[in-house]
Amino acid sequence: MARLRRGGVWLRAIFRSLNNVAMTNEFPGVTPQLTVADAASAVRFYQAAFGADELLRNAAPDGRIMHCELLINGSRLLLHDDFDQSWGAAPTALGGTTVTLHMYVPDVEAAFTTAIAAGATEVKPPADAFWGDRYAVVRDPFGHFWSLATPREELSIADLEERADRWAAGETA
Repeated sequence: MARLRRGGVWLRAIFRSLNNVAMTNEFPGVTPQLTVADAASAVRFYQAAFGADELLRNAAPDGRIMHCELLINGSRLLLHDDFDQSWGAAPTALGGTTVTLHMYVPDVEAAFTTAIAAGATEVKPPADAFWGDRYAVVRDPFGHFWSLATPREELSIADLEERADRWAAGETA
């Protein structure tokens, strides 16, 4: 059940249920909440691209998703459709996003290929990064950036700082 108040969408039933689990192990730390245009399609994409499991979905009377919980790589991701009265807008409505969701994966090449096959757009192909990861970036069909990484070497702080300085100076090796 939703009601409009002062231009915002208040989801009483959802907030009541979330209030009971907000400080439990189900939501440790920060939990990202994405606004997208066509959340149902986004759920299908995240399932195909990143192996997401859908845990919960609440639909508005018009069928749009007011709240959806996904489990991706052991972490929760909250997702909802872009409602005119909501506090956030989809990146496609804003012309882009400043947020990148980062995920460590066992094989960055495989994860990158799967995301592209599911409909993501290449931003940065897999490459060795100065901080010791094999690293890639994709943009999902809903405007959000996802960085994918596989650790390849463990560096000391001194080595990391030296490599960062060389990278900032434009050195490639």
